[in-house]
Amino acid sequence: MVWLEQKSEPHMEKCTTIASPCPEVYNKCPVVLPHRLETEAISKNMAKKSKQPTHKKNLTTNPSQADKLFDLMGQQIFQGNYTGAIANGERLLRYLPQHAPLRADVLGQLGVAHAMLQNYEESYQAFTEALEITPNDAELWYNRGMASAFTSRFGRSLRDYERAKELHSVTALTGELEKRLKVARKIVKGSLKMRGPNFTLDQLIEQEDLFQRGLERMETGKWDEAGQAFQATIAMGDCLPQPWGNLGISLMMQQRYDEAEAAFRRALVIDPKYALAKQNLAMLPETRRTGPPKIIGLNDPFKNSEIKQSITFLLEG
Repeated sequence: MVWLEQKSEPHMEKCTTIASPCPEVYNKCPVVLPHRLETEAISKNMAKKSKQPTHKKNLTTNPSQADKLFDLMGQQIFQGNYTGAIANGERLLRYLPQHAPLRADVLGQLGVAHAMLQNYEESYQAFTEALEITPNDAELWYNRGMASAFTSRFGRSLRDYERAKELHSVTALTGELEKRLKVARKIVKGSLKMRGPNFTLDQLIEQEDLFQRGLERMETGKWDEAGQAFQATIAMGDCLPQPWGNLGISLMMQQRYDEAEAAFRRALVIDPKYALAKQNLAMLPETRRTGPPKIIGLNDPFKNSEIKQSITFLLEG
């Protein structure tokens, strides 16, 4: 079982690039997002459609039922009923063909709904799957760029925005896209500088993906695989405390306490103020006596944070 911000339990850290992952600190930094944090999610094919969708003829299921559910999703998102939209979207995905164009539209709507509920990992995964079906959709690239940023995939976020700009079909968001690109480039520039002169954007993306893989393995209790992912992250560039903190927890859960202690102490060498490593290190003597805890807390810097969100609705002509 995974809890958010359970102070009495060890915590794994979810942010890899910002040295201090608190949303409040992120909010105060004008370089990242001036004035306020805002999620701009694009939702297309809303209730007001001026033409019949072309995907109907490709459905092997009942097109009337599918389109009615899809329209209902759009109405629910427009009304702010994101939980209902997700439920209907998941229902649609259960019977839509794997490569149907409507499936990509449903996934896009799911990504929007999850983002508005601050379920950023689910949002990222939905947009990623949608892009596998419709890889030339600029709106999906833009939206995944937002989801990438809020899951600490900053290198991929930059590349997603750049791809959206290449496709340049989102004219209504041209100015916003340029602002996002400017911010993403500054974040990536700082990240690459931290890792050394020869570190590339491709390597940053790979490193961030390894970190996310480690988190996924932690959440499913695959501690050895999680530890391997964090070790691979560290091997690519040892400049942040979070991979060491999560490696320490992965080792602790395998009762490899000496190695866990060394990992926590290494995290504190990199950042002496790193609170989660201090907390987990302080708990380690008791853990040695009683065994690994049954509950691990997940510290997500963006979940339940004061992030102001909005949707830009684009109506198809």
